[in-house]
Amino acid sequence: MAAAGWLRRAASAAALPRLPSGFSLMPTPPPAPLTEAQSLVLPGLGAAVAPAMELMAVPKKKISKYKRGLRNGPKALKPVPVIVRCRCCGRVKLPHFYCCSGERGNAGDSSS
Repeated sequence: MAAAGWLRRAASAAALPRLPSGFSLMPTPPPAPLTEAQSLVLPGLGAAVAPAMELMAVPKKKISKYKRGLRNGPKALKPVPVIVRCRCCGRVKLPHFYCCSGERGNAGDSSS
């Protein structure tokens, strides 16, 4: 009895040409379009997803810290220059910059 089953399977396989898995000679009708009531439900999300699911861009490789630093370096916060007044002459200047050599009064007069 087992030999008869094997013989039938061999005969039916010999009648059809071998194709790669997933292909068949019999034409299949196209699937019917989904309606709003028949939306696709994914098990991981738990909610209904529209048939035209939008895909997002995904980078192929990780960007190193060095390359990320080169790209984001100009975006860093810049220090705001502090403006101070000179104690001698009262002019506006940046701190640690030379203004009037520290003399009070007229810079041209010398007290000797």
